[in-house]
Amino acid sequence: MDTGEDLQPSYILSDTDSDKDLMIHSLNESLHIHKEIMEKIHAEKEAYVTQLGKQRQDELDDIERTKQTLEEQMDRYNKLDAAYSALRRELDARKDDYQRMEAKFYAHVKSIKATDDDLSTIQHEISHVSSQLNNLCMGLKAKMDNQAGSSFLLDRYSDHRQLLKNELDDTLFVLEPRHITMLTEKLIMEMLVEHIFDQPLHLGVSVNQAYDQVSHWMRRYNEDWAQRFRQQMSAILANQAQQHDERDGIELACKDLVDNILQQLGHIYPELQKQGDYMNNQRKKIDNIVTRTARLNLAIKGQDIEIKHQHIQEGGQAEFDSTIMKADGKGKPDGQVLLVISPPFLAVDPNDSEHGFIIPGKVYCV
Repeated sequence: MDTGEDLQPSYILSDTDSDKDLMIHSLNESLHIHKEIMEKIHAEKEAYVTQLGKQRQDELDDIERTKQTLEEQMDRYNKLDAAYSALRRELDARKDDYQRMEAKFYAHVKSIKATDDDLSTIQHEISHVSSQLNNLCMGLKAKMDNQAGSSFLLDRYSDHRQLLKNELDDTLFVLEPRHITMLTEKLIMEMLVEHIFDQPLHLGVSVNQAYDQVSHWMRRYNEDWAQRFRQQMSAILANQAQQHDERDGIELACKDLVDNILQQLGHIYPELQKQGDYMNNQRKKIDNIVTRTARLNLAIKGQDIEIKHQHIQEGGQAEFDSTIMKADGKGKPDGQVLLVISPPFLAVDPNDSEHGFIIPGKVYCV
């Protein structure tokens, strides 16, 4: 019994120790597992932090490179902007120089006008030539051959023959003297317009066609230059060329025009076909009209603005317009325009509506 009682405590102590060892072992196992987990988490954290650090560094490097590129571009932009500003200043300076040169050039051109005439003197001269022409025709009335004159004029204006029938004497088939006088004025004015005003530069000038080609070409690109070119050519012609190599051609052309007018009038006024004082006196009058018209043409072409005659449709196709027409007393005061005795002359400044004039054309209305 004593032996049994002595052994029991030893057995109990042995089981307890085993449990302790097991617990310690379990704890060690747990600690080891926990340690491995912590080490793994720490390793992953370190790897993540390292990765973030690398990404951050890469981003910083990209930002630095972008910043450097922007700085380079900004530096280049500043240089280009400075160069552009310098070029703009130079361009503005050259524009100012050009405008000063252009102003001086235009002032110089204006100072070498073909004649001393201005718009007011030209307006007066056009009216004066028209009045001289009317007086010439009225003075020829006493030498008129109604039959021959009617036949000649009706043939010349055959396009209006049917419309002119209302003005004929039904028995003799002739025009009334007042209508023959009117058509005589129309005939001479048409010849003056064709041979003087419608010439590119001036009648009898050798460079008419060449000037016309250059002027039309220049107008396609610069209207102002073409205008100055016209003024310069007119000035040269009036002040130099007309006194030298072009003089003979101009005088011959004027003489031919006078002869042609006399030859045409001879069909209406037979006395002009005969040599004598009467013919010589009328020739002087016609020569004076041609000479004045030629000088007027140079004055017109030497102006700053264009002065031209305006076409009016004849044959009853145009309505009377009091702004540019004046009705001849031999016809109706208004209505349809049958004949244009003399065209209207217009001087219109595109930059100043009050600068210019209108000389109404003389028309015969029905």
